[in-house]
Order: sequence, then C-alpha cells, then structure tokens
Amino acid sequence: MAVPELAATSPFAALPAPRVLPRLAGVGIVVLSLAWMGYMVRQAEKSAGFVAHKGTLVVKRCEERRGYGGHHSADAYDVCFGSFRADSGRVVRDGAGLRGWYAAGEKVRVYREGHRYQPVSWRFFWGRLAFFFAGLMMAAFGVMTTVVGHGARTAGEIRASWEALRRTSAGPYVSWLLRAGGGGTAACAVLALVGS
Repeated sequence: MAVPELAATSPFAALPAPRVLPRLAGVGIVVLSLAWMGYMVRQAEKSAGFVAHKGTLVVKRCEERRGYGGHHSADAYDVCFGSFRADSGRVVRDGAGLRGWYAAGEKVRVYREGHRYQPVSWRFFWGRLAFFFAGLMMAAFGVMTTVVGHGARTAGEIRASWEALRRTSAGPYVSWLLRAGGGGTAACAVLALVGS
C-alpha cells in the first residue's frame, strides 16, 4: 500500500542556491585546517625528538592539581616534579614540572620549551599525527562547503551536498582527502595506544 505523502519525496534534502557567505566560511575552514595541520606536524616533530633543549627529567614527586572549578572540578590534572638535565650537560634545573603521572625515580625523556617540559615519546608523536589527519578531514569539509556554497547541518543536507559535490571536478579530491584523513587518524590512534 503506497503512502501518498511520501510518494514525491526525495531521499536527499533540497539544497538552497549557492551563497557567498557559506563559500567564504568554507575557505576559512580550509585555511584554519591547514594552519592546524602545520602546527600538529611541528608538535609531532618535537615529540619525536627533533628539537633543541632535549634532556632527561628524573621524577621526584607527583601531585594532582585542580583547575579553577574547585575541589570537584572535572579539569583536574597530574603534574610531576623533578630535576632536568640537558643532553649537553650544561643545564640542570630542579623543580621542573611535567604533566602526567610517573613513578618516583623514573627517567623521562623531555624537551624544554620556555618554562614548560614536554615528553619525547612515540605515543605523543602518533597522537599528534592523528590530529594532523583529522585536520585533513576538516579541510575536506571546508572544500565541500566552498564548492557547494551551502553549509550542511543535517544528515539529509550532508548527503545532498555530497551528491552535488560528486558532480563537480573537486569531488574525487575531497573523497581522497576524507579517505586519507580517516585512515590516517585511525592508524595513528592505534599506534598511539600501543606505543610507549
């Protein structure tokens, strides 16, 4: 039995005419995604140890710190303190702080950036590369918005935008960006979980 009110409906939402403002927003998303990706590549490079001021931090004690939300704040974090010795042997600092929880006496490879210390670790390397690949997916979304000229908000609008994009010359490139971004994010996330 046919349902008359559904007989004329399309599986895709109707898109409005392309507009300038969504296209400018799409360009902005692409630019921000590229800046984010560049930042993440630099952070991954540092996490792999390709940075000056590397050394070893010997952990002496760790404590939990609370954010501005009070005693039951959700933004509590752990900080460990110890002595930092640069690989060159010339810089020694007591009371160096490192976010995270480590065992007392543990030697952690770190790099110093200003007054902060960050770990040199493959886990952090892969984690930051995962964010790089997530930036590829955001860039793909920005290209789609730029080409189609419409900001998709619902699942139906996304399907309609995708169908409109597939009919353009940019479609294969956006598809490649999505596949590379999704596959790279998943692979790097798994490597970050198993990395040490």
